Order: sequence, then C-alpha cells, then structure tokens
Amino acid sequence: MRALIVLLALVATPFLAGVSQNQNGMNCDNGQGDEHRSDSGQVHAHQGLCAPQPPPPPPSCTESQLTGGSATIRGRVELGQSPFTLLEGWCVELRDPVSDVLLATTVSTIAALDGMNNFLFTTVPAGTYKICEVKPAGTTWTQAYPTIGPPCAFGLGFTTPVTAGSDASFNWFGNLP
Repeated sequence: MRALIVLLALVATPFLAGVSQNQNGMNCDNGQGDEHRSDSGQVHAHQGLCAPQPPPPPPSCTESQLTGGSATIRGRVELGQSPFTLLEGWCVELRDPVSDVLLATTVSTIAALDGMNNFLFTTVPAGTYKICEVKPAGTTWTQAYPTIGPPCAFGLGFTTPVTAGSDASFNWFGNLP
C-alpha cells in the first residue's frame, strides 16, 4: 500500500507543479504552451488565447466620480476576441465631448460589477459625455473595438448622452495584446 501511495505521489507531483506555475505574469497553463493557454488557467480549458493582464494603472488614474447627478455610465474593458475575458486595471476616462476636459476616472475590475460590466461611473449629472480607455503604459495592446466613435488618446471612444436617473451601458472596449 505504501508503495502505491509513493508511486501516486511521484506521478502527481510534476503534474501539479506544472499546472500551478505562473509564466510571464499569466495564470493560463492548460499544458499546451503559451499559444494555447486559456484566460482562466484551467487544465480543461479550450485552446483559445490566454488573456495577459496589463500592469496596474498609472498612479494618476484613481477613482474620481462626478457628483450631483443620478445617472450611471457603465461598460467593459475586455479581450477583443473569444473568450472575451474582462481586463483588469485599465483606466477609463469620462470627458467633456467638446472641450475634451477630463471629468472623472475609474479603473476596470477583473470581476463583473453586475454580471456583465467591469467599470462604472455613478452620480453622473445629465449631459453628454465622451468615454475613453487608456492603454496601460509599457504595453503593446491595440484596440479592436469600437470601430467608430470620437477619437481618444488610445483608439476610439463612445459619446454617451444621459438624462437624470438613466443608465448608459454597452460601452464596450475590446483590446488585443
């Protein structure tokens, strides 16, 4: 019996060590190399792209919400192709669409805030806003969508009108590493 336990431990140890390793800042090992890793790191994952996470947002990107309103603006920053994984740590800006003045910022989260979106602006006064994402410094990400919209420092954004109490959603940014 002891010999069976020792044999099982010898066989399982390399497998467990290989699955738990984190290569290049990714947790995506499905045993098939970098080009076939999944975003969730599950061994049984499909042979899709691994979703590398960018470095933390720059210190200048902190939560700074507007005040005095009752509208919300929400959306997601995600990998721009299947499996459309949420990307954490991207700075999202709320700007005046005419003057381009920065009004508020938020940082995308890895977990969906409401089952779908991973960034949120609250207490937004009625008006029209431009929403832009900021490419993390030192990365080579490219924007896949939106494909139309107002220009931002990194790609294109969204122009979103809101009224008191409204919720502007479906502001989705897709990016490719």
